[in-house]
Amino acid sequence: MPRTAPPSPAQAPFRWPSLAAAVALALCAAPAAASAGEPAPAPAPRPAAATAEGAPGKGLRVTSADGNFSMNLRGRIQLRSQLAAPPPVEEGGEREPTLIAKVNTARIFMTGHTLSPDVQYVVQLAVAPNDYRDGTISPVYDAYLDLTHNPNASLRVGQIFVPFDRARTIREFALQLPDRQRVVSELSLDRDLGAYLYSDHLGGDSSIFAYRLGVFGGGGPNAAVAKEPGMLSVARVELRPLGAMDDDQEGDLTRTPSPRLALGAAAAYNLNTNRARSTTSTTYTANTADYTHLAADLVFKWRGAALLGQVMSRSAAEDKLVGEDAEGAKVTEWARSGWGWFVQPSTMLVKDLELAGRYGQLQAAEGTDQAFVDEVEAFGHEAGAGLNWYENGHRFKVQAGWATRWGEEFSAADHSASLLVDVMF
Repeated sequence: MPRTAPPSPAQAPFRWPSLAAAVALALCAAPAAASAGEPAPAPAPRPAAATAEGAPGKGLRVTSADGNFSMNLRGRIQLRSQLAAPPPVEEGGEREPTLIAKVNTARIFMTGHTLSPDVQYVVQLAVAPNDYRDGTISPVYDAYLDLTHNPNASLRVGQIFVPFDRARTIREFALQLPDRQRVVSELSLDRDLGAYLYSDHLGGDSSIFAYRLGVFGGGGPNAAVAKEPGMLSVARVELRPLGAMDDDQEGDLTRTPSPRLALGAAAAYNLNTNRARSTTSTTYTANTADYTHLAADLVFKWRGAALLGQVMSRSAAEDKLVGEDAEGAKVTEWARSGWGWFVQPSTMLVKDLELAGRYGQLQAAEGTDQAFVDEVEAFGHEAGAGLNWYENGHRFKVQAGWATRWGEEFSAADHSASLLVDVMF
């Protein structure tokens, strides 16, 4: 019986896999056919992306799409060359000048908000050798949260400037002369760990009143040594009778068209501090001191002219401190009580060129640390001058400054001349 030839492809019967594929194609095409003549649905919107922006001197800022998080990263360096001419070692001798060129400061800033724009944060790291003061081993300068939900009672908590006097709370990058005022370096309160309530416009945006009210540990920044329990309490009030002003920067770079005035007064009490200067300087080994601090300050600006002035004091409850060390040995240590003042005028000469000056005086209280008395007798007066070129305000500037300190005789004064390049990026 003859064998039948296999069917050709054209004559091949349907098989189930091919049939299933046809059914699937028909089902997929059905919705398209049903919607013929209707517009296709719009694609789902993509989620909004985070935004990034930057500007010279203000760093790079990234903000989340929902606006509930942001981070600004910026840095700052200050390059400094200083020629110093200290007084002769012996009376009638010659001065021996010295020169030093260094990275005077290097800072890293991280600022922004988290969860909402009313929960702000600041972290500042200082990493140059000159930034490690009083034996500290940590680069942390600022580390705090700022809760601004209530403009009449905002809360700042962390390691921060103690809101005591105006001159000290002006940031380092906004100074007119190479160094802070000698009176401020000696008598002011530095950073500390604590919290304070504040308002820049108590009662409304047009208010001329401001206040700060806080409590701190009293041991200064980056405290690493335990001490007898105590507390630093501070209260400050401010008045701006001619309206709001930028009193947190020295000088009047923007040539304020109308006169502006800020007045401030503060009081603080540091109970059981283990620092000779209240929140800075050496640490006591067997004692603590109680200090009362008082300050009053003013800032005036108009058409490129500016004046910063301040008077302040630090008074110990007891200047002679007697205690026992861990072995029971008697230890005598001394507090540093004194007062002082300074004035600092300045004027813009041309568009970006400024001339600034300074004069101040520091006094030691009777019966206080003899080393402090000797220091004031030798260098209690201070004078200085500076010529500044501002390329981008205080965020990019070149400064040339001269400073001198003297006591009873100007011939034994300590002189120094400095050239600085200060850049924030």
